[in-house]
Amino acid sequence: MSHIDRSVTNHDVIPVIGSALFAEQPTARMCIGIIAENDVPRPGLESEYRAHFELRKNVYVDQTGQLDESEIQPDGTDRDADDARSITFAVFENHIDGVRVVGVSRLIVRGDELPLPVEEFCPDSFVDGDLSPRSVEVSRVIARHEHAVMQELVQWHLFAVMLAYEANHGLERTFAIIEPWLERHLRGTIAISRIGEPRYVEHYLDYNLPIEIDIPLSTERVNDRQGGIIDQYRADDGAMTYVGRAPKRALSEQLR
Repeated sequence: MSHIDRSVTNHDVIPVIGSALFAEQPTARMCIGIIAENDVPRPGLESEYRAHFELRKNVYVDQTGQLDESEIQPDGTDRDADDARSITFAVFENHIDGVRVVGVSRLIVRGDELPLPVEEFCPDSFVDGDLSPRSVEVSRVIARHEHAVMQELVQWHLFAVMLAYEANHGLERTFAIIEPWLERHLRGTIAISRIGEPRYVEHYLDYNLPIEIDIPLSTERVNDRQGGIIDQYRADDGAMTYVGRAPKRALSEQLR
């Protein structure tokens, strides 16, 4: 069963990268947006995209043990075949140490060829013809920060930017596979329902629960709580959205 290795702290797993993301917005605290589509990084975001794989590996292998070391690529990153049919999002922080990758997620788009991972791991939750090529699975959602309030904020922004993308691009039924303990936490963030009972999933080395996400209700809930942030993300349509104000220490470091 996976568990959090308490000796590997959130600070330990957060990559710090050389990035110009805040060059034109030096006072912003965070920026959020799409960094890749179908495993192709957006122009100028190649190092940011690679760093997001490092965060995935640091968390899923080193910190939580949800993936075995054998799943990791020779370059030391967590990359799999589903990245080639995914929209990948990230949250970056303007930090005194540099630009940090503090949140990542992806939407796996089903398409015509392959089932979603949730269909493979939980076949009893689906019948033939249930899903269209526009069905999606929320995957590799990670928010990490030394401060709990900031970590929760990062997670909120990840869900907001994904919900905005789904609304803008006409995606349909949306699923995820989560650890059972996470169900209660997510219910306070988005609208979800079980589509099956917990079962052991060998790939994730733990018991997991298949859920479906109610996109309209989740969008309303997140938008209301975050002051219309989804409306802003819809307007930006995946381009980097800058939020908050960087701490004074980070700003003074930039001026040296």
